[in-house]
Amino acid sequence: MQKGKPAGSSGTQQQSKPLLDADGMVISKPLHRFGMYNDSRLENAFRRRVDRLVDAPPNMFSRRVHVFTYAIMFVAGTYVAMYQDFGDREHCFSSLRRWYFRKLNSWWSLSTEEEKELRERGRL
Repeated sequence: MQKGKPAGSSGTQQQSKPLLDADGMVISKPLHRFGMYNDSRLENAFRRRVDRLVDAPPNMFSRRVHVFTYAIMFVAGTYVAMYQDFGDREHCFSSLRRWYFRKLNSWWSLSTEEEKELRERGRL
């Protein structure tokens, strides 16, 4: 018995070459050869349905999941860039963080003019 060949094979059998379409893509063997369908009409109907499913656009649920995934990626990336602790040393997000926290502090704090006006009114 030769090494690497199954028992009972003489090595003289030729392996069948795959069927190729006009673009050189491999065409799968007809299903009726495997005993799944005995009628070629059924096989053609099956292949038409499969091809229709492959070419169809994604359904609405898949699109919503896709958009939700991008939203989660954006939130996670923003968190990492702005709030993740990288230690005290400088890193690639340092300048972005400084700008972000300056803007954040300017939005949530009073300017000197606003503070002066509130002190005059007696509300501060």
